[in-house]
Amino acid sequence: MNSKIDRIEIQSKALGQKMAITVYVPADFTDGLPVLYFMHGRSGDENIIHALDIQTVADKMTGEGRMRPMLIVCPRMGDALGLNAYEGYFFNEVMPLIEQRYKTSTRYIGGCSAGGYIALNYALRHIEMFVRVGGHMPAIDEHLDDEDLHYFGTRDVWAANNPLVLARQCSLPAGTAFYLDAGNEDEGGFYHGCALLAETLKARGVQVDNHLNKGHHTVQYIKDNLENYLMFYSL
Repeated sequence: MNSKIDRIEIQSKALGQKMAITVYVPADFTDGLPVLYFMHGRSGDENIIHALDIQTVADKMTGEGRMRPMLIVCPRMGDALGLNAYEGYFFNEVMPLIEQRYKTSTRYIGGCSAGGYIALNYALRHIEMFVRVGGHMPAIDEHLDDEDLHYFGTRDVWAANNPLVLARQCSLPAGTAFYLDAGNEDEGGFYHGCALLAETLKARGVQVDNHLNKGHHTVQYIKDNLENYLMFYSL
């Protein structure tokens, strides 16, 4: 059996609208595979799975023995930073649907740009649910820009969801590993947030790799580093 990309549409009760999910299903699929939930950025959607050509890269790496077979799930998350009703949509609708349909095992979560923020926020607030966590050029900052206040409503809500704050406060089991990275020419300067988060996690005894790579805050940057991400999730 060849690998495939499944497209699933669900009527979300949490959001009151139809949503879509894309799923990379590896060749020779069997029950009990690990699952990576991979979140898109603000202007993206579930089609990030095609924009990054995840199927080709994962097939190649699996065939070469550099990656264990896994499901890769890209849910449509809108432009909401995963907040409010989107959190219920993901945890109460997306995850149960995927894990019942494909009978998955271990969970990983990651994402790029705003999706990296979502992955880190969700993981740090539900740390027992994810074994590996990735923030790839993640949109994390020490300070809230006024232009982003509309996502949160108040600065207290921003702080309660900020991975830099959560990493100092939440429980952190020893078995969870983190991977952070950003380009050295990232226009948002998110490599600063990655460095701060990595420092906090390391101080608390958590396994974390932080990479400052060459590149800008672009889709091409993610494509250039995708193999490294998949190797991390596959360890």
